[in-house]
Amino acid sequence: MSELLDKELEFVRQAQTKQSSGLVGLYQLHADRLYRQVIFPCLADESASEDILKETFIVVMKQIQSYEWDQTKGVFPWLARIARNRALDLHRKRTREHRGNGVYRQELDLLAPEKSPDQILEEHQEQQLLKQQIQSCLSSLNSRYRRALELRLFQELSREECAEQLDIQLSTFDVLFHRALRACRKIWKNTF
Repeated sequence: MSELLDKELEFVRQAQTKQSSGLVGLYQLHADRLYRQVIFPCLADESASEDILKETFIVVMKQIQSYEWDQTKGVFPWLARIARNRALDLHRKRTREHRGNGVYRQELDLLAPEKSPDQILEEHQEQQLLKQQIQSCLSSLNSRYRRALELRLFQELSREECAEQLDIQLSTFDVLFHRALRACRKIWKNTF
C-alpha cells in the first residue's frame, strides 16, 4: 500500500473511533482537491463551494462509521461522491429557484407600467457602460484567461467543450477557469 493510502487508512480508522484527528487528517489531505476538482467546477461560486466543502465534511463525520475501506482507491472517491452530491443538490435547487423566479418575473413584467422614453434611454446607456466595462476588464486579462471566460460564460459551452476548444485536459481547464475568474474579479474591484 502506498504512503498516502496508509495515511488515509489511519485517518479513517481514527475518525471511525470518533477521534477528531482522523477527520482533521482527512480534511487536510483532501479538502483542497475536493474543492478544486469536484465542488467548484460544479458551482463556479467560491462562497457556495466553500459552504459545500464544509457540508461535505459534516456528512463525512456522520457517515464515516458506515464507510468500508477500499484498499485500491482509498477514501477519496467516497469523499468526492459526497461532495458531488451536495454540490449537485445545490445546483438543482438554484436551477429550480431561478426557473420559479423567471415565471414570477414574467408575471410582474406584465403588470408593470410601460417605461418612459427617458427610462428606456437611461437603461440602454447603463447597459452600454456595463458592456464597455466588461470588455475593458476582459482585455486586461491574459489571452488564455480571456478565452476561457469567453468560451464558458459568453458562448456557454460545457466544461468539456471548453477544454476541447483549448486543447487541454478537463482538470486543467477547471484550474484555468478558476484562476481567470479570480483575475477578472481582481481587475474589476481595482478598476470599477
